[in-house]
Amino acid sequence: MNDRGSLYKAMRAFALGSTLAFQFAVSLVLGILGGRYLDDVWGTSPWMLLVGLLLGLAAGTMAIYRTASAFLPKDQPDRKTDRR
Repeated sequence: MNDRGSLYKAMRAFALGSTLAFQFAVSLVLGILGGRYLDDVWGTSPWMLLVGLLLGLAAGTMAIYRTASAFLPKDQPDRKTDRR
């Protein structure tokens, strides 16, 4: 039974890692493609590409934070209020 539990933990870790990588990659690619499109429309090359890259990085980082924070333990006592 212990073997099954470790397999479950490994698969869950793999799923989390692949989800984080996919979210970051999609955010980055969408930011770059959006920036390139705006550069073509407005003729501002390469400025909108750089703005799209930065926005994609920010969106990817936020997505990683939101997803990873769901897996962090929430029952940790606050150091300021936990005075024993």
